[in-house]
Amino acid sequence: MSAAFDTINRSQILDILKAIIKEDELRIVRFLLSNTEINTKINGSSKAMPFMSNVGTPQGDSRSPVLFTIYLENALREIRTTLPEPNSSYGREIPSEIAYADDIDLIGHDYANIAKIQETLEKYQLKVNTDKTEFTLLSKNEEDWKKVKKVGSLIDDNEDIERRKQLSSTALSRLNNLWLKDNKIKTATKIHLYKSLVKSILLYNCSTWALTHTEEEKLNAFHRKQLKKILNIKFPVKITNKSLYKNCQEKPLSLQILESRWKLFGHILRRHRDIPANKQLVHIFHSMWQKPQGKTKNNTSNSPQQRPRTD
Repeated sequence: MSAAFDTINRSQILDILKAIIKEDELRIVRFLLSNTEINTKINGSSKAMPFMSNVGTPQGDSRSPVLFTIYLENALREIRTTLPEPNSSYGREIPSEIAYADDIDLIGHDYANIAKIQETLEKYQLKVNTDKTEFTLLSKNEEDWKKVKKVGSLIDDNEDIERRKQLSSTALSRLNNLWLKDNKIKTATKIHLYKSLVKSILLYNCSTWALTHTEEEKLNAFHRKQLKKILNIKFPVKITNKSLYKNCQEKPLSLQILESRWKLFGHILRRHRDIPANKQLVHIFHSMWQKPQGKTKNNTSNSPQQRPRTD
């Protein structure tokens, strides 16, 4: 969305809220949106008379994101009634849209539906940011979709992992003064900084990764290489994997990824059964009897007991 908070129709959002909040709460929102005065300043000094605004929500107010999310959801519900449900050749239901705040992915088979979407959004005075809008074709014959970024992650696991490695390596190199120089910083402090500033980048959104055993071992080796750099262990000095993990109070990266996947799995199960993620899980477990093709990915559905080696 373009200028999201500034385009909300106040009368419409108040009508929407009447059905979902109490009268006292509605009165507070109405007070927030009333008598809004805007001042324009250039180089710190006022250059024009203030004027009243009757659209949008105040920038910086903690309630504005909530109001916008409710407003946008109402528009999306109307879009769902105008667009046909996307079909899948695999016999499973596909969601028509995936939304995160004002970032929305609309899924379909026909570009003509875009006009219908724009017509509906115009009713709510919402504008699509054309500069940030991307069209992605998901096809077995095309590979451009693998490098499409959604909520900070690339769609393809392998591409995303390689990107995470590069980003974490860059973050690690920026702190070379901490790792390589003989200083008075304790190892425990270094590890704490590594977890906060480097490993958090490497493992971002790792709960969605589906990895083969070989891919897990490569990640474990990459992780150990970073730990050795923190401890300033260089060839020909040797250290066993078990000792390395113990000295750094760490564990194999594959085990941490597995724990993250289980947490996401439990979170999805606690949500409503009609959400897209829950529907996909049902499809996965219903199709487990089918013989897998190619290398088996270590998903929570097929290898929950697997644990990586630490020696």
